[in-house]
Amino acid sequence: MPVAKSMRYAHSDGFTDVCYEESGRYILTCGSDGDVRIWDGIEDDDAISHRCGDKSFAIAIKGNRYFAATDTNTIQAYTFPDGTPDGILTRFTAPANHIVLNKSGSTLVAGASDFAIKIVEVSNCSYKTCQGHEAPILSVALDPKEEFLASSSCDGTVRIWKMSDRSQIQSFTLIPKCSDASLSKTMCRMCWEPENGKILYVPVQKEIHMYERETWKKIATLTESSFTEHVSVLAMSPDGKYLAAGGSDGWICIFSVQSKKCVDKHKNEKGLSIMSLAWNPKGNMELVFCDNQGQLGQLCDISLTENKQDDEGSSKVASGVFDDEDDDFLIQATNDEDTMASDDDMTGVTPKATQPLFSDDDGDSIPDFKKADDDDASSVTSEKSEPPRPEVRIEGFKPTPLQRAFQPGSTPEHLTSRFMVWNSVGVVRQYNNDEENSIDIEFHDTSIHHAMHVMNNFNYTMADLSTEAVVLATEGDSDTSSKLTCMHFSSWDNNKEWSISMPDDEEIQCVTLGEGWLAAATEARNLRLFSVAGVQKEIFALPGPVVCMSGHQNQLIVVYHRGMGIPGEQCLGVTLLDVREWKRDIHGEPLPLSSKSTLVWAGFSAEGTPFYMDSAGIIRMLGRNTGKTWVQVANTRTHAKGKSDNYWIVGIHENPQQIRCIPCKGSRYPATLPRPAPVILPFQIPLCELNTEKSQYEELLWRTNLLSGHFDHWTRQGFEYDETIKAEALKPAQEALMKLFALSARSEREARALEVCDMMSDQHTLQLAIKYSSRMRYMQLAQKISELAVRKAEEEEAKHYEMESRSAPYTSVSRAEQYEEDNVEVTQEQDVDMEEEDERPSGPMLAFKVKEDKQEKSQNPFKNRSNPFKVSTPHPSTALTKGTQVFDSMSKKKEKPSPLFAVDTKSSKSSQKKGSQPKLFMKKKSETVKTNKSEEPAATQKPASAFDLWLEENSDRLKETQPEAEEEEFSKYAAEQFRALAKEDRQAWVKKAKSLTEKSKENSGDTEKNDNSENKKRKRDDNDTEEGVKKHRDSVESEVKKTPLSQTTNSKLANFAFKKDES
Repeated sequence: MPVAKSMRYAHSDGFTDVCYEESGRYILTCGSDGDVRIWDGIEDDDAISHRCGDKSFAIAIKGNRYFAATDTNTIQAYTFPDGTPDGILTRFTAPANHIVLNKSGSTLVAGASDFAIKIVEVSNCSYKTCQGHEAPILSVALDPKEEFLASSSCDGTVRIWKMSDRSQIQSFTLIPKCSDASLSKTMCRMCWEPENGKILYVPVQKEIHMYERETWKKIATLTESSFTEHVSVLAMSPDGKYLAAGGSDGWICIFSVQSKKCVDKHKNEKGLSIMSLAWNPKGNMELVFCDNQGQLGQLCDISLTENKQDDEGSSKVASGVFDDEDDDFLIQATNDEDTMASDDDMTGVTPKATQPLFSDDDGDSIPDFKKADDDDASSVTSEKSEPPRPEVRIEGFKPTPLQRAFQPGSTPEHLTSRFMVWNSVGVVRQYNNDEENSIDIEFHDTSIHHAMHVMNNFNYTMADLSTEAVVLATEGDSDTSSKLTCMHFSSWDNNKEWSISMPDDEEIQCVTLGEGWLAAATEARNLRLFSVAGVQKEIFALPGPVVCMSGHQNQLIVVYHRGMGIPGEQCLGVTLLDVREWKRDIHGEPLPLSSKSTLVWAGFSAEGTPFYMDSAGIIRMLGRNTGKTWVQVANTRTHAKGKSDNYWIVGIHENPQQIRCIPCKGSRYPATLPRPAPVILPFQIPLCELNTEKSQYEELLWRTNLLSGHFDHWTRQGFEYDETIKAEALKPAQEALMKLFALSARSEREARALEVCDMMSDQHTLQLAIKYSSRMRYMQLAQKISELAVRKAEEEEAKHYEMESRSAPYTSVSRAEQYEEDNVEVTQEQDVDMEEEDERPSGPMLAFKVKEDKQEKSQNPFKNRSNPFKVSTPHPSTALTKGTQVFDSMSKKKEKPSPLFAVDTKSSKSSQKKGSQPKLFMKKKSETVKTNKSEEPAATQKPASAFDLWLEENSDRLKETQPEAEEEEFSKYAAEQFRALAKEDRQAWVKKAKSLTEKSKENSGDTEKNDNSENKKRKRDDNDTEEGVKKHRDSVESEVKKTPLSQTTNSKLANFAFKKDES
């Protein structure tokens, strides 16, 4: 009898499965409580537990991953021993009852209660289905050579399938029928002979049938009288010499395959049904088992000798037959020979040669001709006693399997409900089950077209969707050719659908849609172009098997295999075409992929820039301004919560910067139901030390410049766009440049700061850099930046002059005529009364004149600018303090600063707005620059309200809290803060406003009396006015001379932009 370890509680009552990890150290169990437990030996008192679901039905392990079948109708992979979900291999419509793996772990076979058997490729989750059983599957057994598959079902049959074509080659009716696996009297867990699969062992009632491979004939039967109920579970030892069988009555019997007899047996303590068995892969004859109450047990020291009771019985029979006293010697001789034979079999020692029966007269024995045989036998015996020599295996180069062609934005074809495509236009779903085979087409914007439902009679598997049409394609088979169908819903005629069949033996592998055209790539490496109305156009060959392709307007990107990659990697090439002008932006260049990864998505952003993502979660884009190189712009894995979580891309936008994708929990693709909700991920360029302030500014700068390259591409393509959109998109880059410059200056990295200034294209930004350097006492840096600004201005002037000189012969006459017409129009405009402006139509020539004037003004901002560091004739500005002469041009130049550096500045439109709040907001500006307030009539002055008085007193404090807010945002913020005041405080401000209003009414009489004096003041001579203005200007200049580094508005804002901490 074997030594049985004490039973351990593993799971709650119900079905329990068990298996060994490859090293033989760990034991894995799963049960009806939904947990998977990892035991470090049978004596482990603190097993690791991982939750998989409400119920777990089967478990298998290979390498660092284990697979569990749960009540969610899925086969889920987990990492070992962490238990982290690592993807869903396949789904059923009912729970899977049994799973097995091949030796390499590359193929998993599962049988479920929905009558289906799936053969799953673990690497890519693709599968094949075996259909034929008429009841839930009980168990499956995979042939070691992977040529055949055995399955048992509640329909009472055991069937043999051929793996290559999944055809049924044999069926046996052997077990009782039932309606569900939980009601079956036997689990019918079969097994194959482990080396070559020569024999299939099937438990049938109280015995075990042995079926020969290929012929499928029953060659023997294993029986044991101890079994009183059905034999339910079988397990073959790793060496293939012993077979363990567990019964519903609690008996476990060990059979010798050679003698076909039971060599050892054990009965469960409580006589509970045995649910699972597993041998230790170390080959130390340890066997673990589980019963139907979730108990875990182990058998050790299993006896390998046959049961002695049979030998005793046979000896008794022999003594009964030969009981004559004269024949005692014969019986004894027979027993001696049997004992010697058995000893020889066990020890492997060759018996001694018997004495010769004949001899010659000389007494010499006849030569023993068997001596040589004896020597050979002894030599064989000595060789067996030596340890076996390791087999030397020479493995050659194994090429990496080529990635199959796929449609971007689609889910695998084997799913019964899948996405054929999901892009920025809409969603195309396919439903393929026993009840229906249909396609649903849905648009994100219903104004494009209403949703459509199409019956999939031709078994379409590929689709693409645009704002003009929907294209569908089928691969075809041996009987029917591949077919392409286009539904041109934007057509103005009534015939909106057309189809075309491909030539024989040319299957469609990818399709895509553009603006007015569609393309189809075939297995014959042809790429065929069609118009959306059905006209066949160009056809050209591809350099290799296509992987995927995508279209956008007149652009077409094709990814294909360009050669054999290094082991474990794909070697892909990419071609980018303009299908209208037939220009190749990229031709046959390698497509960079992450290590050991494959391509999972490729397409265009909404702005027309090519992007792609690999299986490692890395997103790259084509940098048109960086030599047409591929640049990494995001890593989706950094946003995933678990190792097996992934993101499935549905669209990309550069302005605003958004990556729209669907999170997939434990899978690489989403399920159709419930409808998944897209999320938005940010872009991030992988610069070094992104946790530092410097790297963050650099990342923002280059990301903004990179994702704004589509504006230049649009210009080259002849498209027009609003310049304000580009300026707004590049605004973060300008801010990052200024902050990076300030950071470099504060860190005393003047050379780095000058390099940052070299990247500034705006002259106004350079002027602010000069001013900041002077305030920080970096005079050498300020001089270098000033020289840089002059050089850039000269380069721009030379470039502009060169462009004008090239276009002068063609535009001189037209410009002269235009100038004359503009002068006539401007003269007439000055003579006409201002009241008739609305009635007179504005001509296009005037608009052109204004535009031309603006261009002339912006040609050379440094045209009249002198070198600020050149020593020349005395100038009024020479009296300034040393170091401030770099601002000589800035005082003369009055430009509208950008919102980043001048928060207080307002446009002419905002200054014309009525109301008390803008006037209060501009109060500080009105104090610095004097205006003739007497020109404003007293009737237009509105009495100050409580809010106006409060804002006038607290505006400085509010600006400190909201320094970057614009005027409208600041007004809203101030109003919210005023409402947040206590009721008593607000009442106090209201009383102040009323008192001021009453005082203004009392003084209104005095104002009328002084009208005459005011009129007299208004009639002062112009000379006096000019003298007053001149005096005021002189006083301001004197103040500037006294305090050259005063806190002006621009300097305050520059300090704020650079976050300077003054000590």
